[in-house]
Amino acid sequence: MLSDLSKIRRYELKYAINENIAAKIRDYLKGYFALDKHVPPGKDGYIVNNLYFDTPDLRFYYDTKHRKLTRYKLRARFYGEKAIDYIWPEIKYRCSSVIWKTRYRIPVEQWPELFYPQKSEQVKPVIKNCPDSFEELIHCYGALPILHVRYFREPYVTELEEYGRVTFDRRLSYRMAHGSINLSPDDEDMLFYDDPVTSKHFESPVLLEIKVETLVPFWVIDIIREFNLVQRPFSKYCYGIDNNIGYLPDVRSSIFNMEFRSI
Repeated sequence: MLSDLSKIRRYELKYAINENIAAKIRDYLKGYFALDKHVPPGKDGYIVNNLYFDTPDLRFYYDTKHRKLTRYKLRARFYGEKAIDYIWPEIKYRCSSVIWKTRYRIPVEQWPELFYPQKSEQVKPVIKNCPDSFEELIHCYGALPILHVRYFREPYVTELEEYGRVTFDRRLSYRMAHGSINLSPDDEDMLFYDDPVTSKHFESPVLLEIKVETLVPFWVIDIIREFNLVQRPFSKYCYGIDNNIGYLPDVRSSIFNMEFRSI
């Protein structure tokens, strides 16, 4: 989606809304927002898959749940139903309200080599002045694949800002990864987020995300005021873990015994 290596500094605002509000916001954006150029012709979005990594004691999960001011999120992303071309290993680092995201692209066939570097030459591009690479963090923290999240993203961008982006995420689903780096799960393994009890919504939620480089430009304030948007935490990763910890009390202890598995 981007170049082989990218690093972005930004602010993020997230809102769980319904389809009625989503449609009104989309209409409101017309005129100064356009559909992202990476959306396939004739489509209104694309499928995103994220494989999240965490420590055996779920450190990254608890850092997010407790709103720790500085925290990491490690994940591998690919686009579409299946991983057929590239994988994007990503690091998201939050310090207070500012988020840095670093990612690079590798061919899908080189994905297992990140975890067994002795089998091949290093495949990661050199990131100057950035010692905390995806692989280094994985091995430093002993992080393993914990949760696979999939959703359909409708993305818009604007030229009002150097970096201004509004996305609507729908059809959110997840599965426990159980330490496997496999990126091609069976569709029946995916569980949807729209259960009204756990999601606190009585219809499938739409996750609105607003991402900018500068803190709350005028058009963001206009959207918040026009539609009375109220922020509340909605972490795709934490939601999946919350659901499994609630129904499977032994999920944490089982993670301690996991090793990287290819399937």
